[in-house]
Amino acid sequence: MSTAQRFAWLDGLSTLAVCGAAMAMLPASAPAAAPLAAVARVAVVTLVCIAAFYYNDLYNFEAPHDVGQLFLRLCRALGLTALVLAVTYLTFPAFTPSGNLASYALPLILVSVLSLRVAAYTLAKRGPFSQRVLLLGGGPLASELAHHIRTRPDLALSLIGALGPPGDALPAPPLGDYGDLGAVVRRDHPDRIIVAMPNRRGSLPIASLLSCRFRGVTVEEATHVYERFTGRLAVESLNPSTLIFGDGFRVRRLRLAMMRALSVAAALVALLLTAPLIAIVVVAIRLESPGPAFFIQERIGLRGRRFRLVKFRTMRQETGDGDSVWGRDNASRVTRLGAVLRRYRLDELPQCWNVLRGDMNLVGPRPEMAGNVAIFAAAIPFYDLRHEVRPGLTGWAQVRAGYSMSIEEVTRKLCYDLYYIKHMSPAFDLRIMIDTVKFVLNGERPG
Repeated sequence: MSTAQRFAWLDGLSTLAVCGAAMAMLPASAPAAAPLAAVARVAVVTLVCIAAFYYNDLYNFEAPHDVGQLFLRLCRALGLTALVLAVTYLTFPAFTPSGNLASYALPLILVSVLSLRVAAYTLAKRGPFSQRVLLLGGGPLASELAHHIRTRPDLALSLIGALGPPGDALPAPPLGDYGDLGAVVRRDHPDRIIVAMPNRRGSLPIASLLSCRFRGVTVEEATHVYERFTGRLAVESLNPSTLIFGDGFRVRRLRLAMMRALSVAAALVALLLTAPLIAIVVVAIRLESPGPAFFIQERIGLRGRRFRLVKFRTMRQETGDGDSVWGRDNASRVTRLGAVLRRYRLDELPQCWNVLRGDMNLVGPRPEMAGNVAIFAAAIPFYDLRHEVRPGLTGWAQVRAGYSMSIEEVTRKLCYDLYYIKHMSPAFDLRIMIDTVKFVLNGERPG
């Protein structure tokens, strides 16, 4: 069970307990509900609360989670809960609790969830609730891991120091060289050792690590820890043997068939339900600026095959090179209607046709422009691996990294794409679709 799932369960149980207490606080004059009806009404409040917490990033632990941020997110979440419950009770009066339960429950939920989160975050960095971590090595990967350990309370880890050659810039207090590992372990008693050595040839303390492993100390490779912390692969620190012999990247035909069937069914339903909207948008685009309603561009898909991607035109037509690496996002050419379509991602709606044609799936790495692929493949290690799966309307990189406007940002998105390919499954696709809905409702535009 992931950290987010554990906190969701904790929040759910807390909300159930608070609703039960609020029911007990109702005035004696309030009519009592049948037990089954009372349970259903409490369940509705709880589910709406958890959805609102998710929508307000209370389960995204890479976002700041200090007390002030936590309080603001909880207030926004409970405000949204009150709005959704009001609409629900107006639409389905049978679910309306007696005695105005929500007015009692929501303030109590704010206090209880905030108190539990603060207590959990405080205990997670203290004593028996926290694992002591020793880093082996320095460099960018070790520095990023150290940053996550220090700033994320959900990890329940504390960094005691690092080992490395004299003169190396270490991301934690230096405790000695690699050869001092045995003595440091006996003195400081770490629970976990993370090996983040940039160059291990001839310097990896194999005998000491084996001894630690047999004493019960967990020994982990830095790239695996980074993947678990961030939901992306550390492309800069990967090598071919890690990808060849590591876990994941298991492509099963039945799983691919299920994902393809889900994509086709969802695209067909989306086109049927939104046909009137598509017709209105087509007319509006033609009225606002001269040119076709649809924008067609050559993209690279599965196994490097080229296809013609279709989307609503959101820019005024202009002569010149429209396929340059970054020219596609020239904000000065975006029309007023185009800005709205982009903000709520409605410009991507015609790509359901690409899904039906077999060019794309509902979820997968976003297809890149044909003119950019050669540039990115030459500059970024393992870039072509993203073409081993069918591209998607949305993807893990889109909901986690947003737009890419530099080689560094493209590399970051590739880290998420490779993580998706490594762990792809129908359940993962469902999570990405739910995340996409959150981004669209927020008016944010994933990449």
